[in-house]
Amino acid sequence: MTETSTNAAIVEQETSAKFVRTFAQLGKDMFEECGGKAAHLGELSKLSLNVPNGFSVLGKSYYHHVDANHLREQIDTIAATLNPENFQDIETKSQTIRDLIMGVPMPSEVDAEIRAGYENLAQGKDAFVAVRSSVAIKDSPISSFPGMMDTFHYIRGANDVVAKVKECWASVWSARAAFTRLNKHLEHNKAVIAPTIQLMVNSEIAGVLFTLNPINRSKDEIVIESNWGLGETVVSGRCSSDFYVLRKLCRNYGAKTCPECPYEAVAVREEKIANKVECCVGAEGGGRQWIKNSPEKAQQPTLTAAQLHELCRASCLIEEHYRIPQDIEWAFEGGRLYILQTRRAKVGGA
Repeated sequence: MTETSTNAAIVEQETSAKFVRTFAQLGKDMFEECGGKAAHLGELSKLSLNVPNGFSVLGKSYYHHVDANHLREQIDTIAATLNPENFQDIETKSQTIRDLIMGVPMPSEVDAEIRAGYENLAQGKDAFVAVRSSVAIKDSPISSFPGMMDTFHYIRGANDVVAKVKECWASVWSARAAFTRLNKHLEHNKAVIAPTIQLMVNSEIAGVLFTLNPINRSKDEIVIESNWGLGETVVSGRCSSDFYVLRKLCRNYGAKTCPECPYEAVAVREEKIANKVECCVGAEGGGRQWIKNSPEKAQQPTLTAAQLHELCRASCLIEEHYRIPQDIEWAFEGGRLYILQTRRAKVGGA
């Protein structure tokens, strides 16, 4: 497939698709349609940043799946009996709901659009993608439930992508997610679950970054945690990660007009290099695996001064755009920085 025909196919799908949207069609205010993760990826894709290409399976696709298979009444009946004071009850009944969602076929019209989206994204190759849950609650400012719903890495082929989308849909009924909705008095039928399908970044280094210090709330500091391999190595908490506290260079550092600053201008206020015994990486043939680092690599700093500088510039650009502190996921592949996600930074339980 030539580049011209590929672009034509993408444009055709963007025009006709009902259940999916490319990142180029999304923006930060669309979280009730595509969840917070996808809305912000769409917004980031419009900035001068490297954002892996992808598309969203819109939130209405899940409800179309439920209604087309006549599951709504069954789910509502079970949900009405959930006991917020009995987690085992929630766990058992939410599993029943997940089984209902997984046990019926995806509507053919949704299936077809997901397959077309993957083929357009892969551009004729059998490309690896990440299938990640993007969530929100309608009629509320809630646009994320970190760690409560499923994410899958190194998924390849349209069949597997479709299967993982169903698993993401079912994870809206994970016991933790159902328990959280009950205790926050949120209506289950207002939950938005909109899986994103995004080209996989086979990262050598990855991590998280806050554009304010979540410990002392300093807005002139950036906090970075990093490790070898995929970001899962950091966010899982399974092993120790390198920790950096940087000083932002100037008030307008994120602005495009800000002059280039030498690497040594990034003032490292604190640096703790961990003993990184293991890391999470892509497995041969798909999926991910944990491997042991060599003793030398375990003790080696993950980030160079140049990479710290690049992270500082990119994160300040994002914060400048949103005008509020950000919680950012990032990765380096082949020395190139990719921004994988951003959301409002929350500190102190806010």
